[in-house]
Amino acid sequence: MSSTPKDATPAPPAEVTVQSCIEQAKRAFALKKYEQAIDHYATALELITKEVGENAPETADLYFSYGKALLENAIAQSSVLGKDQPQDAPEEDSKVASGSGSGTSGPILSFSGDPEEMEEDQPVDLFGQAAQEQEEEEEGHEQEQEEDGEPEDDFNAAWEVLDLARAIYDKQHVDDGDDEVKLKLADTYIALGDVSLETEKFDQAITDYEAGLKLKLELLPSSSRHIAEAHYKLSMVLDLTSGRLSDAISHAEQALQSVEDRLTELKKGLAGELPPLPEPVQDTKGKGKSTQMRLIRDDYVQNMSKSQIESEIKELSGLKDDLALKVRRSAPHRCK
Repeated sequence: MSSTPKDATPAPPAEVTVQSCIEQAKRAFALKKYEQAIDHYATALELITKEVGENAPETADLYFSYGKALLENAIAQSSVLGKDQPQDAPEEDSKVASGSGSGTSGPILSFSGDPEEMEEDQPVDLFGQAAQEQEEEEEGHEQEQEEDGEPEDDFNAAWEVLDLARAIYDKQHVDDGDDEVKLKLADTYIALGDVSLETEKFDQAITDYEAGLKLKLELLPSSSRHIAEAHYKLSMVLDLTSGRLSDAISHAEQALQSVEDRLTELKKGLAGELPPLPEPVQDTKGKGKSTQMRLIRDDYVQNMSKSQIESEIKELSGLKDDLALKVRRSAPHRCK
């Protein structure tokens, strides 16, 4: 017999709000559960657009986060579907693995045993079996085409959502001239460049990376890891573009310089040689914070513990070595 009181009622379901959806999406994204993140961001967008409209400034951050989740999910799905076959895989093995053969990887008419093992008096409907297997093969091809299209569709969706965020941020920046919005616009350009790089639209990737880098250079110090990242991404896509090797090397060198600048700050901080942080000054809009204090994305070395500084020095030293090696290997081909 149940001991539950007769008047007991189940707890009401938690209210679904924009903020609760965003928090769930962030947790899912951090755990690389991108499909869950997409679902939560989509729900949050549905809720907020009902209140403020689809193109309201309040939606821009959500569109950006939603687009990033779509992008990461597309990359993950593309990897799962095995888009990149191993270079040393035999051609026939590759066809079998992908199922993309046009009937040459195996006979259309296949039997359960060798012909000599079959009883002569056992009727075999060759045409019926051929038709059935041909139908199964066509269904397999259709499924592959659908699967092949999924990552591309996800990339397209990511592009559309991120471009919507870009348009909203761009209008905000034009209207208000707010540097925080300007930096978010820069982040969106970089994300759009990531989509184009993944889909091998290199010219578009270059355009977006350059736009993002230009804005970041106007706002962030050269030692910012976000500057190094933008230079590095530009160097990658330029390296894949015919006739742009010299530019690729130049951006790799600038990424290297940015990392070195950050390492210099960290080492000075470890030695206690950095000056104290300045007091925030009143900005022109009376928000009580200086633009420079708000916009720097990397941790202030002055606020970091010794172990944090040492950890970042170790990480960036490895990155510095990788970048230096890339520059050294590419430099001899610069003028060719």
